[in-house]
Formats: sequence, structure tokens, C-alpha cells
Amino acid sequence: MPLPRDQWLDVARKVDWTYRYVSEQEIFPAEMSGTPWLAHDEAWSDWSEAYRTSYREYVQNQSVKDLSVLAVRDALDKQHVREHLDQSWLQLVKFHLGMFALGEYAAVAAELRMARFGRDSAWRVMANLGALDEIRHTQIPLLIGHDLLNVDDNFDWTHKAYHTDNWLIIAARHVFDDMFAAANAIEIAIQLNLVFETGFTNLQFMALGALADRADHHVFEKALVSIQTDEARHAQIGHPVVRALLRHGGRDYVQYLMDKMWWRSWRVLIATTGTAMDYLTPVKARSRSFKEFVEEWVVEQYMRNLEEFSLELPWFWPMFLNELDDAHHSLQVALYNTRTLLWFDEPSPTEPERAWLRAKYPSWESTYEPIWDRIEDAWARHGEAASLAYALPGICNLCQLPTAFASPSRNTACTLKHDGRTYLFCSQPCRWIFEQQIDRFTEHKTLVDRIVAGEAPSDLIGLHASMGHETAASMGRDLRRGLDQWRLTGVPLAQMPSA
Repeated sequence: MPLPRDQWLDVARKVDWTYRYVSEQEIFPAEMSGTPWLAHDEAWSDWSEAYRTSYREYVQNQSVKDLSVLAVRDALDKQHVREHLDQSWLQLVKFHLGMFALGEYAAVAAELRMARFGRDSAWRVMANLGALDEIRHTQIPLLIGHDLLNVDDNFDWTHKAYHTDNWLIIAARHVFDDMFAAANAIEIAIQLNLVFETGFTNLQFMALGALADRADHHVFEKALVSIQTDEARHAQIGHPVVRALLRHGGRDYVQYLMDKMWWRSWRVLIATTGTAMDYLTPVKARSRSFKEFVEEWVVEQYMRNLEEFSLELPWFWPMFLNELDDAHHSLQVALYNTRTLLWFDEPSPTEPERAWLRAKYPSWESTYEPIWDRIEDAWARHGEAASLAYALPGICNLCQLPTAFASPSRNTACTLKHDGRTYLFCSQPCRWIFEQQIDRFTEHKTLVDRIVAGEAPSDLIGLHASMGHETAASMGRDLRRGLDQWRLTGVPLAQMPSA
């Protein structure tokens, strides 16, 4: 007669052993396992996750979820269905897939690092399953992007993006490298599992999934929700790690890691989710604004985490709240002006979209509408050429995004002089993070730094090619206008008169 689950599951989870030939510290060096280094019996033996599962149960559950996603795909992912999706929504999907598909694959290595160097066997079991999750989170977006190639060739950026030096992808790689690729097991558990996956992926997957439903893209909706059910399970790795550190004098370190990664996650989500929700989502599908989603899905959840551990709000919390009304609107203008350096198209908001933005953001009319009016006037007077920026914006030396997060009341950009060089930042929190680990970040060059140093092309055509945009069709454009002829045929060279 088989044993009841409760009688064998803890034995399966807890498979630590006593080391006879080497020390515990040699098997789990601080460089990989994390600091403060604490002996297992002293700090980690009671490590316990709230949601426990065995490998057999995991496989059974994942099989059901995969079959569910594939069933919706088989039923609804037809050519005629794809062709009826709103063009603006398709740009949002293209943006999302390029920014996250291979980012999920990079997270496989993070989970495997914890699966080897996590300090308790239950932690390592959970991380092993987390690695399998992240492989799944790569495969599903790659499948969706492949299906959508029939609609738009630029969906190949689902796989291509992370193999280029596109400026938005550089920003994504920078934060993910800091979050987990160049982190030890403790840092990964707090920065990836607790802050990013508990605090922010609800916004990226559940809230975006709700919008996908309203946009009639049910394949994408099912994929997002299915991915988030995995995130909710392995995200719990962070909580027992934090509890162990708090019991052993690590409060200041925990507070620092959470504050740092909160801001870094916020920056990348402004770019990928804020602009997409409020500018690329069709008006009919906009159930709530980006600000409203953040307040419900991010702020409330994160404050519950802080209360659970009796931690303080980040010192920059008022700055974060202030940015909810403006930051992504300011960045959207920069994205539109430099759209030829993107793999998706960007819209100039129509009157129904403007009306929605005015209703959701009372200051939008006075602050941003005049900017879009000037852009429309430039189109009317001189065509596409007048609506493009011909110089790159200043790039933040920490988040690698444009220093374009200004609010009506103040410009948030700032600088730092160090070792004979002046560094530029989009905000005080980015500068603070840079200063805390200055040796970690000083050698990294932004896109602008690389151009000035001659390490990237300074001519526009060469710059486009270096970012993976080798043809006009591979560059972003105004969503609702065609390309001017000069973009398609090139600017003719002047001919010398014959003798």
C-alpha cells in the first residue's frame, strides 16, 4: 500500500547530508552561495516553502497547463483570427516577446545556480523546478512569435532581439545581468524571486493577460496567465531566504537588495509595460491605466511583503509615486521620436486615445498633448523626416534608458563625477545604485559612450545595421502612416554636371 503524500514528501524535499571529506564552506563558497555565509544547521535547516510539490506532481501539473495552452492555440491561432487582431496590439505583442522571451532563458541559469548553491535541499529542489519553469517560459513565447511570422516578419525579433545590440535590449540585458546572471544564490532569491517575480510579474503577465482578453488575443492571454502560475510558485523561494537573513543580522543587506532591485525593475517595466499599456493597447481593450494597474498589482503587493518582514519603504518611494503620472508618458515621446531604432511600430495617439489619456491622467492634456500636437504639425508640414530625432538622447549609465523621465515640476536627470569621468543618470535612485557598487558599473559603456569611443557606428545607417535593422522594413515606423519614399529608396546622391 503506497504511503500517503504527507508521509514521504518532506523526506523527498529534505535530502541534505553530512560532509566528511570537505567542509560545508568549500561545497557552498560565499562567492556563489551568498553572504552573510551561515552554516546550514545554524540558519538554513528550517528553510521551508509554502507551496510544496514533488517532481511527479510538477510534471503532471505542467502537462495539463501545456495542453491547455496548446488547445487554445489549435482552436484560435488561425490565419484569419490573427489578421483581425488590432495592429496596435500586434506591436505590443512584438515588443513584449522581444524583450522577455530570451530574458526568460537567461533566468534558467539563475535558477540552476540556486539549484547547486542554495543552502538547503528544499531550496535546491524548488530552484530545479524553477529552471524547468523558465525553459517553458522561453518555449511558449518563441512558439507564439513563430506563429505570428505569417502576420509580420519582425516577429523574428522574438528570438533575434537578445542577439543584437539594440539599445532597448542592452537596457534589458543590463538589468537582468545585475538581477541574476552576475549574482549569487542569496541575491538571486531576493532580487529575482522576491522583488521581480512577486512584485512585478503580476503586472507583466496577469494585468497584461486581462488586456489581451479584451483585445481578443486569447492565445497570448492564455500563455501569459499560464506563465504567471509558474512564477507564483517559484517566486516563493525568496521569502524563506529573507526570513533566514533577518534572523541572523542581515536586515540592512536585505533592505538594500530589495530597494535596489525595486527601482531597477520599475525602470524596465516603465519601458516595456507602461508605454505598451497606455499607448499600444487598443482603446476598447483598456480596462485600466498603467498607473491604476501599478497601484493595485504592484504597490499593494509589495507593501504587504514589506509589512511581512517589518522592512521600510524604499527611501525613494515618494519619487516612485510621483513618476506614476509622468515617467512612461515622457519615455513614450522618446520611443516615438527614435522609432527607427525599434523592431515594432509606435503610434501617435488618435483623438479617442487622447481622450482616454486625458481622463486617466489629468495633467496629460497640459503637459503631453502639446508635444503630440507639434509632432502632428511636423508630419503635416514636412512629412516623416520632420517627425524623427536625428540625435540619440542621453543614456543613463545605470539603467541604460534615455534620461527622459522628466515630470512637469522637475527634470530628474543628474550626474556624478568619478575618477575623472562624468556619469549621467536619469534619476537619483539610479545614481545611488551606481554609487553603492561603483566598481561593478563604471566600466560598462552606454550606447552613446560606444559611439563616442568609436566602438559603434556614428552614422545612422551603420548604427541601424549594428542594432539588427538592415532594411527599412525591419525598422519601427509610425503605426498608422506608411514609410516615406526616401526611407525605401534612399536619398539620391547629387550628380555633378557634365562638362
